[in-house]
Amino acid sequence: MAFPDYFSRIPAITLRDPLAEVLGAAEGGLIEYRFADAVRLAGHACPTVAGAWLIGTGGLQALYGEETPVRGNIRVDFGEAQESGVS
Repeated sequence: MAFPDYFSRIPAITLRDPLAEVLGAAEGGLIEYRFADAVRLAGHACPTVAGAWLIGTGGLQALYGEETPVRGNIRVDFGEAQESGVS
């Protein structure tokens, strides 16, 4: 699947996944997620997907700075029910 060239310029998210490390699925437990992965999961690119990516990367930067986040150590709560609107 080919994506627009600018996708490669969007900052990636690198997380440490202890289970992936134990299972040998990722060297050092480090997994990199890119915007193209989010687009694949959503099935499309739209302002909501892009906004969620920017909020996610910005939030991780604010919480962790230069430290690598650990998968599963962050809890996200929504102001509305998951089924409500575009939550």
